[in-house]
Amino acid sequence: MAAKRRKIDREERRENVMRPSPYLGYDRDELGLYFNDRGAADLAESQFRRAVWLNPYEPEFKVHLAECLYRRRQYVQAAKWADEALKQKPEHHGARHLKQWIQERAAMRAP
Repeated sequence: MAAKRRKIDREERRENVMRPSPYLGYDRDELGLYFNDRGAADLAESQFRRAVWLNPYEPEFKVHLAECLYRRRQYVQAAKWADEALKQKPEHHGARHLKQWIQERAAMRAP
C-alpha cells in the first residue's frame, strides 16, 4: 500500500521553490511566537522549524526555536540551536542568556 501524500498548498510550494531565502520565514516565525505565547508549544516548534528551514540566514528564528525547545525541556536540542544562532551572531544577547539558562538547568539536573 502506497503512503498517503500530504497535499501541499500553493503558498507552501512557492516557499519550497524559493528557499533558502533571506526574505522568507518571517510569517512562520510570527505564527510560532503566537502559538508559543498561548501554550501551544508543539505548533510553535513546527512553525519555528519551518522558518529556520526557509531562511537559515536569520539567527532570531534559531533563538525562538531554542526558547521553544527550552520551554519543552528539550535542553540538548535547545542548546544546539542557541549555539547555531551564536555562530551567526556572537553578540546576540538573547542567545547568550538562553545558553546560560540551559547550562544552569543542566547543572541542576546533574547528580
